[in-house]
Amino acid sequence: MPWNDSLQGFFSPSTITVIGASVKNHWFGNLVHYCRRLGFQGNIYPVNPGAAEVCGLPAVSSIADLPEGLIDFAAVIVRSSLVLETVRALADRNIKNVLLVSSGFSEVEGDGERLQGELVALCRERGVRLMGPNCLGFLNVARGTGAFVGGSVEGEIIPGDIGIVGQSGATSEVLATKMLKKGLGISLFISSGNEAVISFEDCLEYMIGHGETRVVAGFIEGFRDGRRLKEIALEAARRRIPIVVLKVGRSEKGIQAARSHTGAIAGNEMVTGAFLRQYGIIRVETIEELVETAGILSRCPLPAGDGLAVCTLSGGLAGLYADLCASLGIRLPDLSPDSIVALKGALPPFARPGNPLDVTGSGFTTGMERVLRILLEDGNTDIIATLSFPPGPGTEEMLSAHNEYILSQLPSAGKPVIALTFREVSEYARKFYHDRGLYYIEHTRDGFKAIGNLIEYARFQRRFAKRIAGAESS
Repeated sequence: MPWNDSLQGFFSPSTITVIGASVKNHWFGNLVHYCRRLGFQGNIYPVNPGAAEVCGLPAVSSIADLPEGLIDFAAVIVRSSLVLETVRALADRNIKNVLLVSSGFSEVEGDGERLQGELVALCRERGVRLMGPNCLGFLNVARGTGAFVGGSVEGEIIPGDIGIVGQSGATSEVLATKMLKKGLGISLFISSGNEAVISFEDCLEYMIGHGETRVVAGFIEGFRDGRRLKEIALEAARRRIPIVVLKVGRSEKGIQAARSHTGAIAGNEMVTGAFLRQYGIIRVETIEELVETAGILSRCPLPAGDGLAVCTLSGGLAGLYADLCASLGIRLPDLSPDSIVALKGALPPFARPGNPLDVTGSGFTTGMERVLRILLEDGNTDIIATLSFPPGPGTEEMLSAHNEYILSQLPSAGKPVIALTFREVSEYARKFYHDRGLYYIEHTRDGFKAIGNLIEYARFQRRFAKRIAGAESS
């Protein structure tokens, strides 16, 4: 069976056992908690030789006492010195999908590295698919299952089309939380840890191929297999699935931190940067930019060109947006003469149409649907970022109506349309935008950097399509 097919079962467990389940630490309780949040319908079997039950679930004293033929996944939470015999005992029971939470392996020089080498050899010998060690596991939100022992993923766990894979557990939890609080849905969330057996490249290949992920967001400390990553990136490009990564290790201290954390080799910075650009992998600088970029790519179609039109109701904001776009290399084209004439007819006489467009406070109260249509029909524009008032309890009727001019034109827009909000967005408003499939900018710089990344990925896709067409015609 191809490796990627075998991961289908790994990431979709139906019955889980946890070796080392205990109330003396938080790992087992967290796993049960997240299974319940996911709506997991299977059974969980804790293994603890000193307890009849753990967290209210009946326990067994050993792996040998587990029911025969029912369990398809095991989470292992024991001392590193007990891991090899535990994995061997699981393989003897034909339980070969294993999450290893325990630490003390390749992130520790000497004995830890030796122990991880022995673990890898055992897994290869017995056909064990092992995630970790030193990791938190995964949430398969799209399928309502998972084995996740972390405790800091907050917000409503919304199914969606963004896949997340991170080599740092805590950082990945921050990323997933920000994704969910932005109102973005997740297909599969993975914390991969040391990657002794299942690697970042394996997880990435699975996400690209399993049909439930439209965008992949990754927090990466080091790559294991550059040649394979190239092939996966090319397949992602063919499927038009963007890969967005926050890759640490730009500095010497960053390289050292990555090494001490998961044992990853951060690699040569110049070579890494060139590689990512060549194969269309979008590199970002912060978690916030990663969230915004994944969000815009999951909600918006790729633009046909790189011209952005910005619509606001403040001359001050128009100037701010113009300066920001200039600093980020985002082109604000002049509107066509026909558009200028049409806008003069749609706006108050004191408005001065341009790009960015200040419709003025008076102009916003009437005719915004007509203004947006003029911007959409302008041949110089490829993306529209237009003003939006996020609704909230008590204001939902009035402010939802103000956003109707955008929502009414989304189905036929033919261009990405982005809501440009004027204030912090509440939980109510996030749900409002999420339910309507509308991407919104809440924090200006990160949002506009995401627009720049959308533009750059669209450029890459146009170049890639020409390369494919040239190869097919030759």
